[in-house]
Amino acid sequence: MHGVAGVILISSLAGCNRDEARVYHVPKEASPPPQPAPAATPEPTAPETTMPEAPASGMGTPSSVAMALPQLKYQVPEGWQEKPPSEMRVASFAVPGPNGQSADVSVIPLPVVGRDLELVNMWRSRVQLPATSDPNAVNQAKPVAVGAEQGWLFEFVSEQPLIGKSRQRLVVAMFTRGELSWFFKISGDDAIVTSQKEKFLQFLKSVSFAESAPAQMAAAPAVQNESAAPPPSIWTIPSGWQSVPPSQFLLAEFSVPGANGAKAEVNVAEMGGTGGGLLANVNRWRGQLGLGAIGENDLAKLAQSLDVPGGKGTLVDITGVDAKTGAPTRLVGAIVAQSDQTWFYKLMGEGQIVAQQKDAFTKFIQSANYANAR
Repeated sequence: MHGVAGVILISSLAGCNRDEARVYHVPKEASPPPQPAPAATPEPTAPETTMPEAPASGMGTPSSVAMALPQLKYQVPEGWQEKPPSEMRVASFAVPGPNGQSADVSVIPLPVVGRDLELVNMWRSRVQLPATSDPNAVNQAKPVAVGAEQGWLFEFVSEQPLIGKSRQRLVVAMFTRGELSWFFKISGDDAIVTSQKEKFLQFLKSVSFAESAPAQMAAAPAVQNESAAPPPSIWTIPSGWQSVPPSQFLLAEFSVPGANGAKAEVNVAEMGGTGGGLLANVNRWRGQLGLGAIGENDLAKLAQSLDVPGGKGTLVDITGVDAKTGAPTRLVGAIVAQSDQTWFYKLMGEGQIVAQQKDAFTKFIQSANYANAR
């Protein structure tokens, strides 16, 4: 596996307010990715970027990473319904269509993107198109306005019906600003996405940014392939856990229901290298619970060793308030290093459910067969 570095999304969305400019915050990595360079052709071509073999500078040491927080603003098109952002999304929308069908819109920032052909093939896999080795596939992107800047627009459609009797269409705009690459995506039923494309382009034009104060946070782990969760044979899934389609850049995701509508969630991500180090990621989790950053001395008191296949992992147990909902929340997180990869496990939700599921969560981590993930 070749990991694509991601950023933690610390903002939240609430309600559906048509044509209202909203402000969201996303950390920005301290080390900039390579700047895009258009191919030398008479017509505009998509940018060429390079994915480093190791994590970006500042992500490989066990210390907090200082990041500035740019503010993202945009206008919500009429008819789009805002959804709470998931682990890697700054913004998320549902676009309803006829017969109960809908399209999905997401905004995801990443400090480092993969090689452009790898990105193209990742998106092709989302609509079950075969991978291509043709470097000219990158140049099929068209220039598109993202706010006052120029981005690049890719479009893919499945050859066979994937959503009922309909083909699936995926439109992605990518754009690099300073130290972050931004990905704006609309995906779903071919007819719905086609009908919403003009609104999607207007949404892109409405985007603007402003700078804010620095913060201490780690980069969130991301996986290289958003097409599917890994085979269930990697883990033994505890009884009662409900597998759900993983959000972008997660390997697997589960919902754990409790009494009176309460629930907890489990997710798994993987990244090449150290993924930012132990302290930075613990502080990232603390930030999700509205807690301040800690230092190395406090980390030693909080972290617990965990026996895992082939070695040791680290487990932390944190209680606070969900930064998205304001509800009292408990988080149990684990970080497991395997060769040149780091795996991130998180159990988060209502405190009583997390307490009940902690032992099952630990056994789930210890059941991993990482050979099946490769």
